[in-house]
Amino acid sequence: MKSSVERRSDILELLQQIGSHRVEALAQHFGVSSVTIRNDLNYLEQQGYVTRSHGFAVLNSRLNIELSISDKSNHYPELKQRIGKAAAALINEGDRLILDSGTTTKAIVSHLGLKSLTILTNGLEIAMELVSCPNVEIRMTGGVLRKNAMSFSGVMADDNLRNYRFDKVFLGVDGFDLHKGVTTFNEQEAHLNRLMCEAADQIIVVTDSSKFGQYSNFVICQANQIDVLVTDDKLPHNYKEFLENSGVQVVIA
Repeated sequence: MKSSVERRSDILELLQQIGSHRVEALAQHFGVSSVTIRNDLNYLEQQGYVTRSHGFAVLNSRLNIELSISDKSNHYPELKQRIGKAAAALINEGDRLILDSGTTTKAIVSHLGLKSLTILTNGLEIAMELVSCPNVEIRMTGGVLRKNAMSFSGVMADDNLRNYRFDKVFLGVDGFDLHKGVTTFNEQEAHLNRLMCEAADQIIVVTDSSKFGQYSNFVICQANQIDVLVTDDKLPHNYKEFLENSGVQVVIA
């Protein structure tokens, strides 16, 4: 039987496909009691991801869904390169970095030049891209590969993060909301991202403006807990004002 973490993630995936589902049908689908499903839905409703109405669970319309890595690659590729270049400018010779998995963090790699760096990543495609950087020592978190995202997570990845310290972590995100916080789709990856933030002296979020006002399933941190945001010039004014008043450096690519 699946754990509550896995089941709640699967519930959201199912609701993303069809929009809504009866509580009893969900219990039958997952082979658990209606009480168990209601507890799952109570949790998801408290987090703002679903609404319950007349025996149905309905996906919140502002919830951002997870796309495959190939789908994400087709979204704003030129913009991501601009953001990647601006993010790379924040990196100093000799830095020890974490690059979270994702297409925006991957865009940083092509702008690293000949800097001598140590980079740890949970992204398989990022590690492969880093092979072309002659002066970068590449480390991987290990763990279980999520094929849809081409990223590693799990106990092994968590344990590896606890053994290191880094200068900076670059996070790609699925949602960035001033109230919901910085979020991602997968619970295990959100947990790993939190450990990345704890292991680094500086937290840098790289994201295009389409993620603002959106949120995904699981919180990495609150918006005012990051140190730097690298984004494009479509950043809403109230976001910029809030972040700068909170001491967050905003870099416009």
